[in-house]
Amino acid sequence: MQEDPSLFFLFGLLIILLIVSAFFSGSETGMMAANKIKLRNLSKKRHRGAKRALKLLKKPDLLLSTILVGNNFANILASAIVTIIMINYFGGNVLLGSIILTLVILIFSEITPKTMAAIKPESIATGSSFLLKGLLFIFKPLIAVTNFISSKVLRLFNMNARDANDND
Repeated sequence: MQEDPSLFFLFGLLIILLIVSAFFSGSETGMMAANKIKLRNLSKKRHRGAKRALKLLKKPDLLLSTILVGNNFANILASAIVTIIMINYFGGNVLLGSIILTLVILIFSEITPKTMAAIKPESIATGSSFLLKGLLFIFKPLIAVTNFISSKVLRLFNMNARDANDND
């Protein structure tokens, strides 16, 4: 018979996942809000993070897909862990766990990191670019499949993702 994971372990894993989610949320805002002129100036000063950020920003669809895959994975796994915690240790009140997790994610993994990134976008963009570049490489097969399926769903609605480039 398999032993249930300890409450300490589950909370530790939950905290790690909230930090991972915060990284992706802050990175998304930082990368999208970063001033490309400032990044180019940093790049001319041989700032490697600025060069990586500029390279990632050349393909924003892949960058955003990488961020969304990572953030969704972290948040969904966090939800599963809270469900386990609530069932095993707190009488099965999963609704209460969902409400608490939603508030925690909003405050610590969405609003706060995005606000920080909006204040210092170039710092966040250059700092997160190394990890995002690696994750883009790792997630590329999954991103290709999801983007392919998404394009087929868009076609059902007579839309094409490439048409977004025509928007001002």
